[in-house]
Amino acid sequence: MRTNISTLFCSLIICIAGCGYGQATPNYDTIDLIDVSGKVTFDGQPLAGAVVSFIDEASSRMSYGITNADGKYQLRFDRQKNGVTPGSKIVKVSTSTVIEGVNDSDVVIDEETGEPKAKELIPPQYNVQSELRALVEEGKDEFNFTLMSSAQ
Repeated sequence: MRTNISTLFCSLIICIAGCGYGQATPNYDTIDLIDVSGKVTFDGQPLAGAVVSFIDEASSRMSYGITNADGKYQLRFDRQKNGVTPGSKIVKVSTSTVIEGVNDSDVVIDEETGEPKAKELIPPQYNVQSELRALVEEGKDEFNFTLMSSAQ
């Protein structure tokens, strides 16, 4: 009987740990973060409400920002801290990306798929097949992107 209770207890602990409960907040003192901001224009106009993602080419860790009415963004490392780790990044700009708790308040959900209904206005070379790159390093903290609806 004692073995069954011990096994059950260990299984419960493993399940809780595996499900993400009790995850520690990152120790921000050990993470090198650089505040990055910039502006995104699309066909010469500021792009409002787009998600700008900087994805680390080595670790796939993502920092994100949402453009305001002027097309300006500031990257967030997570919900607690601004910034992005240094290094080479793939940059994606999307009008259909939804980040839970950040830009999901006005999202309409497709009843058939359960997925957000959001039309992507930005061509694939700037998001799913992004050709945009940024090298984030100390002293280089502004990245502006000029996007076009067609190749020019």
